[in-house]
Amino acid sequence: MAQGYLTFHDGGETRSLSTDRLEEVFRDFLERYGAQSFLGEDFFHVIDGPDRFDVLLDRCGCSSEEFFADVASQLESSSHLDAKQVVVGGVGIPGRALLPILEELIPGDDLILIKHVEQYELQANVQVPEHERVDLQRVIDTYPVRLSRHTIRQARISRDVGYQYMPFVEELDPTGLKNTWVGQFHQGVLEQMYQNRPIFVLHMSCPVYCRFCFRKHKDCRNQNAPTIEDVQQAIEHIGRSPRIKEIVLTGGEPLLNRKTLTCAVEGLQQIDHIQTIRIASRCISYYPQLFTRDNRFWMNYLTGKNRELQKRNKRIEIATHFIHPDEISHYSLEIISELVKSGIGVYTQTPFLKGCNDSGEELVQLYRELRGAGSEIHYVYIPCSPIQGNKVYWTPLSEGHRAASYLRAHLSDRAMPILCTATKVGKIDWNTSGWAVEPDREDPAYLWIRTPYTNEYFREFVPSYVMQDAREHRDGSIYTRFMADAGDHRLFLGHFDMGEHPEVELNMADLRDLQVKALEDQRIGQQIAESGIPGVWRIHETRVELDVDQISSLDDAVGYIMSDRHITDVLLTAAGDIINSLPRTTTYIQAVSGIPHVNAVRLRSLLLTYEPQRWDDALVEIISDCSRLRAVDPLRIEVETQFIHSTEFSASHRDVIARCSSRGITVYANLLLLSDLNDHQEEMKRICYLARQIGIELFTLYVGGMPLQLFWNSSR
Repeated sequence: MAQGYLTFHDGGETRSLSTDRLEEVFRDFLERYGAQSFLGEDFFHVIDGPDRFDVLLDRCGCSSEEFFADVASQLESSSHLDAKQVVVGGVGIPGRALLPILEELIPGDDLILIKHVEQYELQANVQVPEHERVDLQRVIDTYPVRLSRHTIRQARISRDVGYQYMPFVEELDPTGLKNTWVGQFHQGVLEQMYQNRPIFVLHMSCPVYCRFCFRKHKDCRNQNAPTIEDVQQAIEHIGRSPRIKEIVLTGGEPLLNRKTLTCAVEGLQQIDHIQTIRIASRCISYYPQLFTRDNRFWMNYLTGKNRELQKRNKRIEIATHFIHPDEISHYSLEIISELVKSGIGVYTQTPFLKGCNDSGEELVQLYRELRGAGSEIHYVYIPCSPIQGNKVYWTPLSEGHRAASYLRAHLSDRAMPILCTATKVGKIDWNTSGWAVEPDREDPAYLWIRTPYTNEYFREFVPSYVMQDAREHRDGSIYTRFMADAGDHRLFLGHFDMGEHPEVELNMADLRDLQVKALEDQRIGQQIAESGIPGVWRIHETRVELDVDQISSLDDAVGYIMSDRHITDVLLTAAGDIINSLPRTTTYIQAVSGIPHVNAVRLRSLLLTYEPQRWDDALVEIISDCSRLRAVDPLRIEVETQFIHSTEFSASHRDVIARCSSRGITVYANLLLLSDLNDHQEEMKRICYLARQIGIELFTLYVGGMPLQLFWNSSR
């Protein structure tokens, strides 16, 4: 190594790099992102000091040149096949901290289409065994392999990233299907499986090809991208279909085709009945540079366009995928936070992969961090799609249920995903809209799943609908055949007749009495363990509820929360309403904001439901000033409210939600099931539709146990 320089061998190239440049980049990174929330408690304690890099060098017992030479040597010799922690002087360096160094060692943001085994070896820094070379070439010839420089760098330090994107010979295993679902209706580039939303395919390829993707066999990867004319024809069809309320712009990767995506958004903006434009993009994790390249074109376009759409009571949402915490970079968290602060909802979906995120622990860390940055957590798909070539990723259904139980115990309720399976006729949410019925009697590789769909449901928008791999139950619901291993026979719940529950005429006097009762005392006051502090209720491993009017010592409350790193959420309540105690509320928010493991403060306000005019610009500004949506040490502010009947929704709620979302504040609502008031399908559908229309996140449906339910249901 020459003085001030080091050499790095990668991909057949030898690069000479200035250690001064590496030091400059790494110092800047540690100053910006060297927080406990991002780099972990152990490493943070190593670097904690006035100059983090100098402290690190002292702990490692080496000079700057020696540090980078050691790091480069270890990164040069590693790959996703044997990725292990980089250790310098006995100090383990987190993978996220190595990313800025790798950006200097392996520069560029280009996309690489792999066509040959030799090319793959050079780009991924692997040595393919001689006995696998022929088969791996067959894999590359059969399924495209494309990698971004970002994923190549991340895979260098994470086996769990490489596991998702790098080709492997087991992909030749023919077990599985070529397609797991097909939209019931096709209109050019539109595919529709649900009455109110189609997917709008705007591009045919992706920046990076996930090896487990359910579109693995789609011929569209080899097709030309849709034209502007194709997009315009689809928009004309949507304009003639008032039942459609939401559009999912997808692909492939829709952000790769600027012309078709902007054309689609501009056209959909003009259609009155379109409320939500969802853009499905995994680039936040595997190609974040796409959001910021070309002078931040996509960030500027999306945030600016969303402001225009909000004036028409419409909105943009981003649906993205994260699978393992090693995928999280400072780039991805900053993108999420910026989008959410501009009023664009971001929600995460997660395929459940054997040997990657199936223990539950990985998902706890993943969802905690993503939620802190502002993302909603949507689906976790169990099992991974049973597509040919990805059997190594499959788990039994029971493993997904086991992991969900782990998440329920160790993860904030606001970060809990919906446990979902994507069947051939549509998604089912386990044990709510669907369940396992029985093993298939003819083929043990299959089982039958009950879905919430009916023949009538599909024939309303597909008159020619014909069931495939499905059967109709006597209650009208469709049972579908699905390739999966149950793993535990206790999952089979058998057949149920759901029965009918007639709608009861609303008694407005009763509803008003309930509303008054709800406002009398908004505290729940339940707990799983005594905190020993009046007004501090421990309601979950991850959550405490604080009564801001009852606690006599703020220091005691903060000390209790500080002492337990499992606590990520603080829920602030008051008997009357939290906004009636606003000065004290903001004091409590500021007090807990300094606790490293707390990334969310939730404010319970039923006045948002019953007196929405109280949530004016001044109030929202005061609350939003307490928020810190960012990559490191985030503090997310959420507002919890409650609805019990569809007549409670008004245009004023839409204004409040717009104020909050434009400042990065999420408003979510709980529903209470109340006998003879809302406990029938049509009323619940109305509530859900109206909440979605005005932008409220529906959260928990309580079927019993809440104080208002005890008051109301006990005599009915």
